[in-house]
Amino acid sequence: MIEGLNKLYQGDFNHMVQEPQSDDSVTIVLFKRGEDKIYRFRVKDLYGPNEEVLEHEFIEAKPPQYILDRMKESKEHEPKSDIGPEETQAAPVP
Repeated sequence: MIEGLNKLYQGDFNHMVQEPQSDDSVTIVLFKRGEDKIYRFRVKDLYGPNEEVLEHEFIEAKPPQYILDRMKESKEHEPKSDIGPEETQAAPVP
């Protein structure tokens, strides 16, 4: 069994997109938070006795290094707040 289909059966994912195709197959995309892989596969007769995987692929979900560098730089230049704990607390409910 392919890894993506195995994750589907185990429920080992956070997000799932399922798109029916004109040939009665279904394309499924699975993503699990914290992993750098996206699983994309197309299956005919999903959950049926004649289930057949027609296509499957892994997509790297990691941003390129230049984006990671920009994110790091952005955090370094983040404005600091001078608001203390008293100003951030909600007013009491009567």
